[in-house]
Amino acid sequence: MQAIFSLGSRVRLAWAVTVLFVVLSGCDDNSAGKTDAVSTVARLKLVGQVGYLDIPAGGYPESGVLFVAHADGTGAEPLVLPQGTCCPRVSRDGTKMLGFTAAGGIEGATGRPATMNVDGSDYHEIPIQDATLNYIPQAWSPDGTRIAFEGWDDSHNSRNGIYTARTSDGGDIKRVTSVYGIHDIPADYSPDGKYILFYREVTPLEGEWDRNGSLWIVPAVGGKARKIETQGIRPHPSARWSPDGTTILFSNARASSFSNLWTVNVDGSHLKKLFEGTEGRYPYFPEWSPDGSKIMFSLMTLGDYYTHPTSSVYVINADGSNPTKVIGDQHYKALFGWWQ
Repeated sequence: MQAIFSLGSRVRLAWAVTVLFVVLSGCDDNSAGKTDAVSTVARLKLVGQVGYLDIPAGGYPESGVLFVAHADGTGAEPLVLPQGTCCPRVSRDGTKMLGFTAAGGIEGATGRPATMNVDGSDYHEIPIQDATLNYIPQAWSPDGTRIAFEGWDDSHNSRNGIYTARTSDGGDIKRVTSVYGIHDIPADYSPDGKYILFYREVTPLEGEWDRNGSLWIVPAVGGKARKIETQGIRPHPSARWSPDGTTILFSNARASSFSNLWTVNVDGSHLKKLFEGTEGRYPYFPEWSPDGSKIMFSLMTLGDYYTHPTSSVYVINADGSNPTKVIGDQHYKALFGWWQ
């Protein structure tokens, strides 16, 4: 989901939740020459590869496919994975993906975390070492040895919080945060691996979990968490830490009357609007390029992405300039990963 999907009584995207990938299904150059308020489809000289989730507009999550493509949108290939595999995140070295499948379907089910190569090979389910704790994998540590999970226990709400575990076997479980009844959702590790950026929901009400929360930072080994001040702007769970470690990238919450892209310093200072959305143009799921010079995001036709509206993929410079459409078609595309 990051935002990524979080399972239980409702579907979550994290970003987000979360991750992590943009599906390039049906992408071709037929849209070149068509104009819109920002830019036509273009072939920027972008370095690396991207991955994303592609769902037919208005379709169900289970119908989604994960794709990998060149960062400029060319060469898209679907990954052959178990049905329902969702919401991948790419390791910092660009060799592995993190995702999960859902036992019995996406909604209302227990997720099975897994790792795989970025080409979809070597799919390996991570054993769940706790019989009653639900784990949704959300972020890699920079060295790839640990995974940050959103965790909750349907019978014991006091166990909700962020957990980390070994990538190899799911062992050495460490609890990082403790909340009662609500959810803490890991969004990203700091580049040095010392901290975890996360989204904390305010209310567990159905349909509201990702609309009124806030962004926080906590030591990766656990400790006192600190809220990031966003000056009244309700953030989306799929926030990302910049490669240089100085800023946090995020969008407005789901189903807002508008959505923009923002950056804020890690200490909560210098909030900056990078991209301004308009009616029918809602930016979500931003992702940094590996060197931090560019940002990729999904520009959706509706503010409620649970409906899986049509969307295009855009890239902007890190200062918000030069918005350029790199992928345009009639599907829903979200949850990007970008690696080199």
